[in-house]
Amino acid sequence: MRNACLIGLLGLTLGGCANFDTLGGPRVGQNCEEKLGQAVELQLNLAREMLDNGRAHAALANLETLPPNSLEVRESKALALRRIGDPKARVVYEGLLGTCKSAEAHHGLGQIAMRSGNTVEAERELREAARLQPTDSALRNDLGYVLLRRGELEKARFEFITAMELDEHDKLPATNLLSLMFMQGETPEATRLIQSVGLSAEQVREAQDQARDLGHGSPASQPKVEADTVSYVDEPAVDAHPALADSTPAVAHDAKLLFKAR
Repeated sequence: MRNACLIGLLGLTLGGCANFDTLGGPRVGQNCEEKLGQAVELQLNLAREMLDNGRAHAALANLETLPPNSLEVRESKALALRRIGDPKARVVYEGLLGTCKSAEAHHGLGQIAMRSGNTVEAERELREAARLQPTDSALRNDLGYVLLRRGELEKARFEFITAMELDEHDKLPATNLLSLMFMQGETPEATRLIQSVGLSAEQVREAQDQARDLGHGSPASQPKVEADTVSYVDEPAVDAHPALADSTPAVAHDAKLLFKAR
């Protein structure tokens, strides 16, 4: 029943979308086929777990012990450097352009541009990343977020809905879409989205805050949602060392742009 409701909602919201050219292109970044030894793979997986848990400094230390020419290692190192805020991340990402990690490189460069407030460059990089990997829900969400920041709301809507359909388990595109609906005063549609996707009360509050921050939302245009009317959704781990983070919230949330960087 929930899926049926969601399909009906998406049909409604897509009705007013402008045509948006998302060319497929080659599936770059999917088949690097590197042959890493078992010990290297274990160490690389450990570093990635550290990144997932917000321990970017520890992850970088572990990555420094791995083969520097490995594309998988270089991609993870670029991610660790970006999360730390090290400008060397750009150099590492640029070194991955033209390889099977090109899409990931453009994605990272787009997030770096977004963090610095350069939405023009961010859109250019993320469009190229999405062209190379059109079925990556995180890329489509991030492109949508940049378009949202640039005021291209219908194109942003298209990207959020695409991301939602590509990964039904990821609630971030729906949270971003909810922000867009709040910004446009689409209260009935926003209410249906909250109920059909099962957004938590915290996610609804985040969407409301983002709509206000972007200067288009008002409390009167946003539906009141009680905590016990929506389902609970586990959130990803945040930085385990908040004291080390920049005091100014960044706009990049790793591979999913929304409120702050991990």
